[in-house]
Amino acid sequence: MKKYWPTSKFRSERDTSPRSEGRIWRLPFSFRVTPEGWIFILSVFLLLTTAITTGNNLLFLVLSMLLSVILTSGIFARNSLRSVTVSLQVPESVFEGERVPVKVSLRNQKRLVPALSIAVEDESSADGRSLISKIAAFASGPGPRAAGPDRSVLRHPAYFPWIPPRSVRSELITQLFPRRGLYRLEGFRISTRFPFGFFERGERVPADGQVWVYPSVHDISSEFNLLPFLPGRLESRRSGHGESLFAIRKHQEGESARLVDWKSTAKTGELMAREFARDEENTFCLVLDTIVEQQGTERFEKAVSLTASLAVHFAAEGAEFEFLTPRQQIPRGIGAAHLDRVLRALALVQCEPVSAGASVDLRQELSQILHPRHLQSVLSGKIFKIIITSKPRGSFPSSIWRSSHVIYFGEL
Repeated sequence: MKKYWPTSKFRSERDTSPRSEGRIWRLPFSFRVTPEGWIFILSVFLLLTTAITTGNNLLFLVLSMLLSVILTSGIFARNSLRSVTVSLQVPESVFEGERVPVKVSLRNQKRLVPALSIAVEDESSADGRSLISKIAAFASGPGPRAAGPDRSVLRHPAYFPWIPPRSVRSELITQLFPRRGLYRLEGFRISTRFPFGFFERGERVPADGQVWVYPSVHDISSEFNLLPFLPGRLESRRSGHGESLFAIRKHQEGESARLVDWKSTAKTGELMAREFARDEENTFCLVLDTIVEQQGTERFEKAVSLTASLAVHFAAEGAEFEFLTPRQQIPRGIGAAHLDRVLRALALVQCEPVSAGASVDLRQELSQILHPRHLQSVLSGKIFKIIITSKPRGSFPSSIWRSSHVIYFGEL
């Protein structure tokens, strides 16, 4: 089961001023010696020792040539990174564990000089790798460090060997996001080892953007299609697919000819169409109980994935539903916009361990976010509910049990 989302484009502009974030000072450039570079430096040091010991002028000439390589490498690397911008195209919303294409584009704005051997990385994944960044972090003093999961948007580096002057080169990278949540893009790090590969010079390219990673979605069991929902059909006050006449209006281009009302067309002289009231047979409430009695991250993630799968399935069926957790309410709705709100809530939802001596009553948990009259309507027998909970069997009163389909964490 897949859903395709529009893509968002993150553009970046060069920034040559240092920034301060938290307690770590991030410089606008970075410098790192490669393994080959350490061998080169060791060779220069040995040659320097030999030249001083022997006093051979030829060795001093060779030494000066090798030292000029370091200076030349810095000049060429700086010129290669100059006047370069990065843009990133990534889907606005993706699903956990789903492989998605990410398009990285590099624009060389120089008029005459090409950009050579440039690698593009997400700043959050490349932070702290360079020697200068480590020195700056050490100089900032002790302090808390972010030790959370990897939240980088560009999870694999892109490499561009050659970008001609005034041109754009793009690379398509396939990647996946291992965890649900909100991934923020703070910037890029572009680097090059040109021309000799002894040193890596990098620079920061600020950018701003975010990607919503929804829970993984799977095909649900066929038994959910047999749920009773509401007994009988109720006519809605909204137009849609149904049998009862809702209104007569002008026929719109592209609509089926079966909707044409010929009597009204003959009376008005204009092509008129019938609009029917949508049946609300598939109206229900989806409840995810986030207050768990035992801390079980794996089972909770399965519960979140099942909730997302149910939301996607019934939204595709045209059902109108309300989504509830003990901390959040999304009013009843229908369509892709409503589904997007539910999936975004599921992307950020977290489980909460129940405190000692606290009540495990679902009514009391939902009373913190629902008006008493609305709570009474939701828990009554008039609205069918799908409840995903970690509570033990027998914890729901008969009034809720008769109008609900309860799924326990232990069954996942």
